[in-house]
Amino acid sequence: MAESITTIVLSGQAQKVANQMKDSGTFPDALSAAKFGMSYAIKYYWEDVDTPEKLSKLNSIYDSRGTTYNIGSLDPDNYIDKLMSALYPGTNSPYAFMRALMCFGLNKLGDLLDEGRLFPINKAM
Repeated sequence: MAESITTIVLSGQAQKVANQMKDSGTFPDALSAAKFGMSYAIKYYWEDVDTPEKLSKLNSIYDSRGTTYNIGSLDPDNYIDKLMSALYPGTNSPYAFMRALMCFGLNKLGDLLDEGRLFPINKAM
């Protein structure tokens, strides 16, 4: 049975990076940047996030000092829920996994930002 959480909270560091990405004008809001971070983690760091065990471990190390997002805003069409089920068959925590992927991806993007290599964003891809 799937989890019944209704909100997620990004880590403080991930939220900081998402806000900087939004403030750059590249993303309309921090939520879009967070979703991009999730995609970035899946595409470029799959070996670090390819099992439920790895994501559960990552999720447990991130603080909850960022913005709280409602699942309805994050995944209004259940696309992310379906994506997590496809990537991690049998998962009962798709939104916890989404949070871990967002935090992990935003942290990796933050490393590029710190090095001055994130923008323009297409050069980081």
